Amino acid sequence: MDIFADKGITGTSTRKRDDFNRMIRLCKKGKIDLILTKSISHFARNTVDCLKYVRMLWELGVDVFFEEQGLHSIDPGAEFYITIYGCVAQSESENISANVKCR
Repeated sequence: MDIFADKGITGTSTRKRDDFNRMIRLCKKGKIDLILTKSISHFARNTVDCLKYVRMLWELGVDVFFEEQGLHSIDPGAEFYITIYGCVAQSESENISANVKCR
């Protein structure tokens, strides 16, 4: 078991999320079969990235459990809910960013 945490780094892009990228590499190597995350917004705040990684992980046989939503990515219909929650997380992130820039 390991903890992957990108403290203080934006969730809108995976480029600078070193621990997230390390986790994905371990999944590709078959070292991880389940990811537990607090919420979809902690996994990714960009809907396209969120779906891209959830789909890729599904193809690798890796389940992502989103605790707040009570949702397993491998469940039937999960992609629909992940899309909705992902859009909300992205919108919240964009609003926070806009408010910070206005100050």
